[in-house]
Amino acid sequence: MSLTLRPYQQRVLDELWQWFADHPDGDPIVEACVGAGKSVLIAELCRRAIAQYPGTRILMLVHSKELIEQNLAKLIAVWPDAPVGAYSASMGARQLGRAITYATIGSVRNRAHQLGHLDLLLVDECHLISDSETTMYRKLIDELRRYCPHLRVIGWTGTPFRGDGVWLTQSGLFTHIAARVTMRELLDDGYLAPLVRAETSARIDTSGVRLQGGDYVVQALAQASDKTEIVRAACAEIVRLAADRQRWLVFAVTIEHAQHIAMELQVAHGIACDVVSAKTPKAERERLIRDFRAGRLRALVNVAVLTTGFDVPELDCIALLRATRSPVLYVQIAGRGMRTAPGKRDCLWLDFTDTTATLGPVDQVKGRVKQAKGGGEAPIKHCEACGNPNPAGARKCAACGHALPEPERVQHMRVADTSSAVLSTDIVWHSVTEVAYSRHPGKDGKPDTLRVDYWSAWRRVASEFICLEHEGYARMKARQWWQQRGEMPPPDTIDEALARTSELREPSPIAVQMDGKYPRVVACRFDTSKEAITT
Repeated sequence: MSLTLRPYQQRVLDELWQWFADHPDGDPIVEACVGAGKSVLIAELCRRAIAQYPGTRILMLVHSKELIEQNLAKLIAVWPDAPVGAYSASMGARQLGRAITYATIGSVRNRAHQLGHLDLLLVDECHLISDSETTMYRKLIDELRRYCPHLRVIGWTGTPFRGDGVWLTQSGLFTHIAARVTMRELLDDGYLAPLVRAETSARIDTSGVRLQGGDYVVQALAQASDKTEIVRAACAEIVRLAADRQRWLVFAVTIEHAQHIAMELQVAHGIACDVVSAKTPKAERERLIRDFRAGRLRALVNVAVLTTGFDVPELDCIALLRATRSPVLYVQIAGRGMRTAPGKRDCLWLDFTDTTATLGPVDQVKGRVKQAKGGGEAPIKHCEACGNPNPAGARKCAACGHALPEPERVQHMRVADTSSAVLSTDIVWHSVTEVAYSRHPGKDGKPDTLRVDYWSAWRRVASEFICLEHEGYARMKARQWWQQRGEMPPPDTIDEALARTSELREPSPIAVQMDGKYPRVVACRFDTSKEAITT
């Protein structure tokens, strides 16, 4: 059976091949978001490697039975004669000696001496590999390299950063991100279903919940989340807002929390619903997922298990009653609803926490660079945009062209305090409680501008820069902006404008859309009974 790759899949494999040609050492990551077809990419890589270099031996590692079954099925589907064996206790398979071995880490972690010579080690969901050398993955890799010193490791993940957001390439095993296909790319090309957010009234207050290791302490989060009034209100909103949705996936904090949600949906609203957690027996979990996939269950409430290896494309509603500060978990949760299916237009996103507002549009989540402690400049610097390393003196990333900061510049983890959009193309309306005006210095000899900051309660949701002292088109737009808000002729200088801000009407609400990493005002209303004014 011949395999026809999508254009981006061909590109990713070509870029990976080129990376190996350019880098005789190092272990790369392939960033492939949900829906990119990682299992197809892995299968085709195996086929190409063996076709091009007969005698190549490959080990493909995953952490769960579901993932090994999915990956193995895809390999056999596209390459029926693949010389592959499986080694996984959960599958009841112990096949060694083939050119390709698909295995679960728990089954082979102490069997490096039995795996024989290996050229390539592929690791799915490689963000699970800690930078600690005492973990299962690292101990196995170190042991394999005792026998196979030239072994190259390729990591595969849609989130090439740790739970605290730090790029995987900054410490630990992986050195570069060789190729990537992003969520934004697949959304634009129609390979993913967009998330559509509906505003919710019920809200879980996490302001007093302690953080540890980059995310909430579970028991403290449960105390804030598992309250009768919140569960009842949230379930009522789910039923109302998702009335036309067929399969709902609800994320809860603990098993007890999940049971309370499921009971409310079942008893109060008559929704066919059940709970899945790590303590659910394997056979029962598989039955529940089958029932959910077939439509016999309308809702599944899950606790920390249906984030990877769970593939139900028909899923068209996600309800988040489990707050998180982990960008990895956030992207994984959102990705469950973004696979396409016949008749599916989008997936409804119901967030009863502040996760979306805090972490920002899910298609723009990326890693961060962890600042080195102590003085002096590190021998390399990692790009904040793509995570790849560069020489310490570089001012532009060799991989993506992003401008690198000066040594003294301190970068912080991106916190999206500007929008509660779940996708970067979303338009979100914000009520405005205050408008602040100030002078914004021009750069590179350009004139100053009038900076206008829009606040919604405690959040600055957008800023505008009005070019009153510029020439040409920028000045024309600035004068139009002033005329929409004031009755007197526009000022010619920033000083005059600041003296006359009391003349201006203040809009509320305003419509904000992310433009790259910055929010942009695209429309505003001065009277909610009138049409919006686009900017």
